Amino acid sequence: MKKIILAILTIISLQSFSQSDAKAKAVLDKVSEKTRNYPSITASFDFTMQNNAAGLNETTGGNLILQKDKYKLTMRGVEIFCDGKTQWTYMREAQEVSINNAGSESGELLNPATVFTIYEKGFKNTYLGEFTNSGKKTCKIELLPHTVKEFSRLILEIDLSNYQIMNAKMYGTDDNEYTIKIKSMTTTTNYEPSTFIFDTKKNSNIEVIDMR
Repeated sequence: MKKIILAILTIISLQSFSQSDAKAKAVLDKVSEKTRNYPSITASFDFTMQNNAAGLNETTGGNLILQKDKYKLTMRGVEIFCDGKTQWTYMREAQEVSINNAGSESGELLNPATVFTIYEKGFKNTYLGEFTNSGKKTCKIELLPHTVKEFSRLILEIDLSNYQIMNAKMYGTDDNEYTIKIKSMTTTTNYEPSTFIFDTKKNSNIEVIDMR
């Protein structure tokens, strides 16, 4: 699940990138500027995990609300809330919620603020060309990490009319390929802080596992 969350947050919320290919940098700078100025990001998406050798090809839908260092991710019967300090992971089927300090469960990977800055260094980017997708003019950019950790390659497809990411494919070091297709995105909502908090007092029938 950690890799899935990393892939989703990485692809939807990219803001900063290393500098290598001038044409790629020009596009990524525009993506970065627009994204940084959004009050929030609300996105629905399809997430596909594929591994041809293992015969794996699974697609599921999800939703993400992201506002500065706060987020709420809903996917596969799991809801993850983070108010920047505390993270709640609610397993609907099990009727339990685990509580952690934000980022403590998996280091920096689940912290959107860290995702924003992780691309400032350590990546080579390459402009792969212009394409047409559903009647829209797009471009594709490849990001290669200098030090391979969670993934070895990331390809973004960007809508050149608004400089938003349409879809992306991440090649994991676990031999899985993760693809996210953005179905819809809005960027104008200001959310109340309570959006990113799981109130255990209002859910008294749920088992609470406090791991802080």
